[in-house]
Amino acid sequence: MDDEHRETRRPRLGVSTAVFRQSEGRIEILLVERGSSGPLAGRLSLPGGKVRLGERLASAAARELLEETGLALKADALSFLQLHEAIGEDYHAVIAVHAASISNASTPRAGDDAVSAAFHSLSALEGLEAAGRTTPGLAGIANQAAKALGSGA
Repeated sequence: MDDEHRETRRPRLGVSTAVFRQSEGRIEILLVERGSSGPLAGRLSLPGGKVRLGERLASAAARELLEETGLALKADALSFLQLHEAIGEDYHAVIAVHAASISNASTPRAGDDAVSAAFHSLSALEGLEAAGRTTPGLAGIANQAAKALGSGA
């Protein structure tokens, strides 16, 4: 079969949300560990996933946050931050990154395709990324989101 007749692979549209809280004087960010399937399995990432046909980006981000962490935020509580391209050997996604701040009382629980969901110190992200424990570019996105929300980084 020549190139003209092969099915064309396209980038996927996704969403993610950088969720922050203050705890004991430090800024924490909510991360999920990706499930066992997919090219980024086992890595820490922002909660997120695919956008459904007809679904607005903020609504998709709120739905994915609820499915993966059990935390319910309304779509209008999320601030759009930026588009991020995740490109690897076997994947290409365009991700609409959102951000939000929540109270310290919120406790996440892993669900859907997330193996774990927990808050991590924002200051520890660069080390986690350098050790290959996060999705590529996570520390930079998290720091941009924190600054945009006025959480500092």
